Amino acid sequence: MIGASYQSTHPATDDSVLDVELDLGPQSYFIEAGNTVVGHVNVTNDPSDGVVRSVPLVFDDGRNFIPALSLAALRAYLGQSGPLTRITDDGVQVGDRFIPTGRRHSFRVNFAAGLEEVDKERAVISAADVITGNVNPDRFRNKIVIIGATETLAGDTLLAPVDKSNTYPGVLIHANALNTMLTRSYLENVSDTENTIVVALLALIVALSVLFLPVWLSVIFVFLLIGIPSLLPGIFLLVTFERFDSGDIMNIVYPQIAIIAAFVAGLAVRYLTETRQRRRVSSLFAQYVPEAVAKQLEQSGALEEHIEGERVDVGLFFCDLRGFTSLSATLEPQDVRAMLNKFYDLLTEIIHSHHGTVLKFVGDEVFAVFGAPLPCENNAQATLDCAIEIQSRATELDAELASLKIPPVKFGIGMNAGPVVAAHIGGGRRRQYDIVGDTVNLGSRLCSQAGKGEIVLPESMIGRLTNTPEMESMGAVQLKGLEEPVPLYKVVVGESEPRQPAPAPVPGA
Repeated sequence: MIGASYQSTHPATDDSVLDVELDLGPQSYFIEAGNTVVGHVNVTNDPSDGVVRSVPLVFDDGRNFIPALSLAALRAYLGQSGPLTRITDDGVQVGDRFIPTGRRHSFRVNFAAGLEEVDKERAVISAADVITGNVNPDRFRNKIVIIGATETLAGDTLLAPVDKSNTYPGVLIHANALNTMLTRSYLENVSDTENTIVVALLALIVALSVLFLPVWLSVIFVFLLIGIPSLLPGIFLLVTFERFDSGDIMNIVYPQIAIIAAFVAGLAVRYLTETRQRRRVSSLFAQYVPEAVAKQLEQSGALEEHIEGERVDVGLFFCDLRGFTSLSATLEPQDVRAMLNKFYDLLTEIIHSHHGTVLKFVGDEVFAVFGAPLPCENNAQATLDCAIEIQSRATELDAELASLKIPPVKFGIGMNAGPVVAAHIGGGRRRQYDIVGDTVNLGSRLCSQAGKGEIVLPESMIGRLTNTPEMESMGAVQLKGLEEPVPLYKVVVGESEPRQPAPAPVPGA
């Protein structure tokens, strides 16, 4: 058996068996000796990087199909002779073996451990040892022996997947090709359908992880999936290696591109969705708190907590225009509207300056809270300070109303402090941020106890104040809906107008 070089005379894009010109040169005398099989030793260099990954299994010299050296050795080993006749569009039939090659009849070499130059005990035996008798002849019994140069200086070295330093002996390429056929460890690309399914499935899994898992966890998941380049293979690469050991070559480029693209796209969708949601909720909160506070809530990432609901400690008050019902009956509708707008504007300005939140305008009443949605260091004191400033600046509102020829107005304020449930509540087309609880109910009832220019608060709130103003006891007052009387105090800012005396204190209270 001898090897010979061939020169292709066919275009590289042709799908048929390659036509070649035979160049035996000085090897022709081997043929004349008889009992000789001719095989070519050509290999196929990958155009992308020059690495040899396959050999052309069959050449057509115009008269016969010339097998590769490895295929000729296999036929000789199986006792076959004569020309090749069973060649299909995608492979070659040798006995009971079908050898897949694809349409170009290019055979992928599966490089095996043990068939390496460094493995002196198994793969390579020195010719000098054979000549000098240093090798046991039994090592060659029932074996296929391929003779060739392995010394780098001989010039017969190539780039191989297992050695890209251009020092891999060409003879070992053919030895690996023969071993691939003997062991039937063929390498074949998985179908386009399977590749498409893998790409789509990986992209879907990554996209869902980004959308529904915390971002830091989705990043870890992606790293586990694709690994860290040059350091640690990921789950996908490990599966690819396992499939390769089984002879299936999976596309590793498109799936990894799909993973990265799905991750980036998922992050973009998540960012845009969450940003839009935050801005929507931020604009909603801006109706109750200053815009800067709403942006602070958005940037802190605490909007979701406030939407879902939380139990917090707050201070709150209800401020009501005294005598509004009778006054509005004497005014034109536009004057009533102007009066309420001036009232709301003044209170909103003062409440925001004390870092409070305007929750509701209900007729002539304003409901404000301190400590929600943003925390307040001393919500009870902030509530009282804000109420005192409102009463102190009542003359400013009177001056503006006087320019509109509207009589002056007075406020009554009832306040409280304690735990409440704060949440974004409602459904359908009507939703709002609100607080509920006994603390709110008591504060609402205290507003009705406050006369013009007065601030009413429960005794329980006094202990939470750090700066207690002068105040008067109103005794224990029985309030509607409560079983026990509540000890109340009032703060008078300026001079309050005469009012009905408070109910007498309950004995023992």
